[in-house]
Amino acid sequence: MLPTRARSPHQQAILDFVRSGVGHGVVMATAGSGKTFTLREVASSLPPDLDAQYLAFNAHVARDVSQFLPAHVPATTIHALGLKALKDAWPATRRGDVSRTKLRDLVRAHLDATGCTTQRRAERAEAEGYLLALLHFARVNLTGTTLTGTRHAGAVRELALRYNLTPPEDPGLESACLEAVPRLLRQDIEQVEDGVFDFDDMVYVPVVKKLPVPQADFVLIDEAQDLSRLQLEFALRTVRPGGRQLYVGDPRQSINGFAGADADAMARIALRTQATVFPLPVTFRCPRRHVALAKKLAPEIEPAPGAPEGRVFVIPDAALTRWVRPGDLLICRYRAPLVALCLEVIRAGKPAAVQGQDLGRPFIELARRVFRGGLQRWSDALQTHLRGERARLRQARDPEAAAARFEQHRDLADSLGHLTRAAVGEGVRDLPALEAYLEAFFRADERTITFSTVHGAKGREADRVFLLYPHLMPAVYARTPEAVVGEACLQFVALTRSKRDLIFVEPAERRDSDMLRRPG
Repeated sequence: MLPTRARSPHQQAILDFVRSGVGHGVVMATAGSGKTFTLREVASSLPPDLDAQYLAFNAHVARDVSQFLPAHVPATTIHALGLKALKDAWPATRRGDVSRTKLRDLVRAHLDATGCTTQRRAERAEAEGYLLALLHFARVNLTGTTLTGTRHAGAVRELALRYNLTPPEDPGLESACLEAVPRLLRQDIEQVEDGVFDFDDMVYVPVVKKLPVPQADFVLIDEAQDLSRLQLEFALRTVRPGGRQLYVGDPRQSINGFAGADADAMARIALRTQATVFPLPVTFRCPRRHVALAKKLAPEIEPAPGAPEGRVFVIPDAALTRWVRPGDLLICRYRAPLVALCLEVIRAGKPAAVQGQDLGRPFIELARRVFRGGLQRWSDALQTHLRGERARLRQARDPEAAAARFEQHRDLADSLGHLTRAAVGEGVRDLPALEAYLEAFFRADERTITFSTVHGAKGREADRVFLLYPHLMPAVYARTPEAVVGEACLQFVALTRSKRDLIFVEPAERRDSDMLRRPG
């Protein structure tokens, strides 16, 4: 149950606009600004006979927000509405479930048909991975479709550069992949009409084919800063003519660009809808000292009247096990130090886990690739794998993109090394047992000391938050303009999770943070 409190002047202005204003609205809500409280107040103010709808970022969030929404404002997701549009348009889609292999099957069939079976296994795998990534990002960015009119390989190549995708080493194979994207997108749509669809298709196909989508008279859209161009096009169509929409989000927390989110989503929404823009700059979460640090990244953020001063500490990592206790949240930009420190805390006899089964999935997939021969010489196998990745990426024509790719992969491999060493030390002897160990490791709850990546910590808060190795932010491989903006957003997220104590944890040999000056 959400706490009851008086509305702030900013929140009251939004409510007045909903009740008696006209047109669409965009709310720029800073971290901890009472966004959920505001949305509940807005939803509760809507007349019961008004056809209203709340669009949440994912199904989990939709279930959570349903607890505070009035019965006449149902919560759903863009994908759920898209699936309904598909089923209404094509009866064949009603018979099947979401396919997890559709796109891979489509790509493999294309490579077989074009003679790529004669390529070496490594080159074939490179082409397959490259095409899968290109097709995903082409769909979420509406590239290579009739909607944008960009059918040439140049537009698709720009996607590859923007998202640091590693192309096949063979220039001819790379060009063939780029040229194949529009053709594969058409085949993708044809398969949907026959009843075979995947997760992206639920939104992509209704937009491209201009299918009728479920509409309401008033639509609330949460986490609007994370909308991709595709999702925005869909969201714009969920309101009836003459209806209204209220988009709520924080451009300072736009951290999902790596997955296709549009870093300029909030500004683009305001322009497309000619919306009235409302600020929610006051944070009810962060103490004053934390706000002072966050202001270096977001000058608009303000502390709430009467907010506590808060505390900021800087400690060496050697002291971490003495400081932490259940309920604490520990966050880091990279996975390897996160995993290593979590294992240290566990060895110190304290309950700890890394949050997020999604975070654990890449570790299991890498373990299956590297440890197919067993765990007897696991360290050698992991080092051999890394040497192979480095050698392969050294041949890339874009050295900066290749270096970024390798740093990301090494972070994953180093993390797996920490976990495998710990698992083997506890008696794990084969791959199935290692997989079970990994699944348990990424299962945190309120009884544990929770470790999380900064990405995973978005939307979370705690009385005490430990920022592990702040000098690792921004990431060294952030080279594109979009990546640089995304890193600044990650820093802002990291600084705004704590309600009381913010503790910077630094290596023993490094007693000052590169991210921020030591607090006075």
